[in-house]
Amino acid sequence: MPVPTNPKRNQPAPATSRASWLPRPISPRAHAYFDALAFPAILGLATWMWPRNRLASVLIAGNGLLEGATAATTNFPPPGPFPRISFRTHIRVGLIGAPVFLAISSLAPGIPWRYRRVVLGLGILPLVINGLSNATSETAA
Repeated sequence: MPVPTNPKRNQPAPATSRASWLPRPISPRAHAYFDALAFPAILGLATWMWPRNRLASVLIAGNGLLEGATAATTNFPPPGPFPRISFRTHIRVGLIGAPVFLAISSLAPGIPWRYRRVVLGLGILPLVINGLSNATSETAA
């Protein structure tokens, strides 16, 4: 039996998931603007955290650098400076990287709960943004 294809691109049609009924209100362009604003905000948060807890600051800065590198290499509708990966790949990197960041942040010793909440919140945010982003639109491919 032949594989169903997308007639516009002659590629296999995406498999429907059980969560395909969920709304995806964030367009790739809006996601790109959010990433452009989030990168300096995350680095500013890491700078603010440095005198309070250095390990938390290093975790936040590492997350910010990974987020910034991913955004810089994504071919958004307004492409990043080095467009190498698709928006769908950007979403996949975020959906894998955020749980890894959450696990490392949860297990790192020596971070008081008041600062760990900031770090964990920073790890949950990409899951929410990537989960609400529309990676199936024509501009996302």
